[in-house]
Amino acid sequence: MTTTTEPRKSVGGKTVEPVSPDTDLSNDILANLGTIIKASSTPQFLIDRNHRIIAWNRALEELTGIKEVDIVGTTQHWKAFYGVKQLCLADILVDESSGDLPAGYKHKCVGSVRADETYEATDIFPHLGYGEKWLHFTAVPIRDSNGTVIGSVESLEDVTEQKLLERALKLSNKKLHLMNSVAWHEIENKITGVRGYVELSKMMVKDETALKYFEAEENILKQVHELLEYTMDYQKIGALPLRWVNVRDTIRSIVSLMDIDSLCMDLDVDALELFGDPTLEIMFSFLVDNTLKNGKTAPEIRISSAEIPEGLQLTYENNSAGIPYSRKKNLFTEKIVKFDNFCMKFVHDILEFSGMSIKETGDPDKGIRFEILVPKGMYRFTKNP
Repeated sequence: MTTTTEPRKSVGGKTVEPVSPDTDLSNDILANLGTIIKASSTPQFLIDRNHRIIAWNRALEELTGIKEVDIVGTTQHWKAFYGVKQLCLADILVDESSGDLPAGYKHKCVGSVRADETYEATDIFPHLGYGEKWLHFTAVPIRDSNGTVIGSVESLEDVTEQKLLERALKLSNKKLHLMNSVAWHEIENKITGVRGYVELSKMMVKDETALKYFEAEENILKQVHELLEYTMDYQKIGALPLRWVNVRDTIRSIVSLMDIDSLCMDLDVDALELFGDPTLEIMFSFLVDNTLKNGKTAPEIRISSAEIPEGLQLTYENNSAGIPYSRKKNLFTEKIVKFDNFCMKFVHDILEFSGMSIKETGDPDKGIRFEILVPKGMYRFTKNP
């Protein structure tokens, strides 16, 4: 039996005698693993502790255009992926240097959450096989019974189609956003112009009937303008990073900007903050605005929170016209045939994007009650200033 003695290593300032690997046993382990890899439908290759290729399967042949017979036994696996010689991820793990990744890997390689000692990354390879490809690659070291690294397996997945779709979607969204932005501003300018002419026309006529028509036109233009602003706000969902939103401060700020004669408001939220999309602030403005438009002469709002096993239940209640039981189930999924449907869809989508959910549980004869479920980790209570 042949053995190879490794040089002494210094660990924590102490010299540790190395464990001599059993070469025959290591060869058996690699040979058996190589047989498994050859039968795999996933592109894979296996190298030993000297970086020599032990196995290069058929799936990898098809991906790279390099035949097994031309590369097994060599240390030239890098040629399949790079124009100049450099370490593959498997090489780094064989050298046990994952803690000191080369510059080319530092910003794209991460430890896998699925298995210990496994590293993965995604990168573009301009001249792989028959053209440019994006690959997601994963490598794991192979150890013998003594824990000594005797090789490494690297697996590859062609994610080119996914990356191209992501690129196309990003470009499409960018073009759509630009087109919408131009259209919105043009429509907004035209509406502002028409509203100005309506106001001038009201000043020029004395006929009461004509004035009523002008006032009706002015009201419709105002509603169109509001709807335009709401749709612009809807497009902001997901445009900015998630952040903490203080519920109490947000509600107070919204109410202070509204033209409200009387509003009874009870905010029992104990300095509650939600972690979500910044448009959560707009969502709260929708709920308040809905209360005022569908409420009574003296509108009332109560917002409270309570921790439950699933996380936090944030409750929004008001004394406006209740929602019939027949509408509750589909309240947030109804077809958008009127403005109120759009508002509820907006509220639902903002919360969903932030990982939250909402349902309406109020008594139709007493008012509206929205229950918002906030998962654990998405809320916190801060100290009062």
